Amino acid sequence: MSRGLDMEPSVHGHLYNLMENGPEDQLEQTLHAQPAVLSVSAALWERSGLKDPAVVMGHSLGEYAALVAAGCLNTSEALSLVRKRAEFMDSSRPQGAGGMAAVMGLSRQEIDEIIAGFPELWVANLNGASQVVISGSVKSIDAASSRLKDRGAKRVVPLGVSVASHCPYMETARRSLEDYLRHVEFREPSCPVISNASARPERDPARIKELLADQLVSPVLFEESVQAANALGIDHFVEIGPRSVLAPLVRRIAPGVKVEVITNDGR
Repeated sequence: MSRGLDMEPSVHGHLYNLMENGPEDQLEQTLHAQPAVLSVSAALWERSGLKDPAVVMGHSLGEYAALVAAGCLNTSEALSLVRKRAEFMDSSRPQGAGGMAAVMGLSRQEIDEIIAGFPELWVANLNGASQVVISGSVKSIDAASSRLKDRGAKRVVPLGVSVASHCPYMETARRSLEDYLRHVEFREPSCPVISNASARPERDPARIKELLADQLVSPVLFEESVQAANALGIDHFVEIGPRSVLAPLVRRIAPGVKVEVITNDGR
């Protein structure tokens, strides 16, 4: 996962060994996966040589790498914060009780109508191109899957995560992160940061911290965020991360823009 990258020194040790050698099931656990992804993303940003972005944005955890690119935090500061975020999220719900699934081929309105009949199930990510992620009780996700397919969903794909993000299950984590962030200094960003929770360009460090906490219980407004960047005149997007996930979504949301991908997976 980290081959050829100059990693943050604090990553070396157990996490670095997991990233290099696995086992994969341990690396995918929230406590390890979040700092690993942030570390790789930040290292790729540094290696890219890119500077002075006009706007930054991320998707969920990717918002922290965006803050590094905007100068709000350095990599070490962001990594410490992400480790705390992962701890708060991991302790917010008993292991195995929550999950997430991507639903392809239905609108949010259609999905809202269906999942309204299931307890503890919410829309978590609005990714555009009829790709919506739901989050909540594993039992409710399983029960709702057949109903979603009957309604016309092309696929319902469970995600390999150990917690249910961006839904009320994370309220305890939100409060904990909000409290922790009071003691973390954010510098003013060098450019607007489009928040997942507001889909608006933000520059006030206090507001950015507030929205980072809200992000844990709010849907990721990715489609609206891309549209907001495009409305600001952004026609060149660069996706940076361990592997490419967002580039196809950006191309569908904003046809005609240039999308560049910088990853460390050989693609």
